Amino acid sequence: MSTIPNTPVQNRNSLLRSIVWGGVIVGTLQLVIQSFLVFSLLYKIPFISVMQYIASGALGDAAFAGGIATALLGVIFHYLISFVIAAVFIMSAARIPLLRRNAIVGSLLFGVAAWFVMDFIVTPLSAAPPSPAPTLFQLIEGIIEHSLIVGLPLGIIVRRNANVKQ
Repeated sequence: MSTIPNTPVQNRNSLLRSIVWGGVIVGTLQLVIQSFLVFSLLYKIPFISVMQYIASGALGDAAFAGGIATALLGVIFHYLISFVIAAVFIMSAARIPLLRRNAIVGSLLFGVAAWFVMDFIVTPLSAAPPSPAPTLFQLIEGIIEHSLIVGLPLGIIVRRNANVKQ
């Protein structure tokens, strides 16, 4: 049974607003920092290919032949995933008082968990082509990036709204 129908409208709106802002912030930070700065500039992978790789999770290898259309689909999928990740943390924090009291620590750990789930469960089960095993540097970078760019913004959002009884 969902608790959302039992919560006042004001709190439901606050929860939804937090999820939307969380998804937009996390999605944009990851797009700029991880996808563009790290993958495109540091690893020299064309940005369009990075976005097509995200689309390949649903389309398989055909995503790489789709040009800008599949790259844009990759951007859409990227933001959808960001909204889901934001919703999981924010809804969890709404139900677990410990996450509200320790939002920053919990969110940093959640960021690591999100990286682990995406890299070791979701991506291998998708239609995306397998990528080479990550180097130690790539593992460390991925963990730090997800902690700071995915987890931390969500923790800040929860912390700012902790005074709103969910």
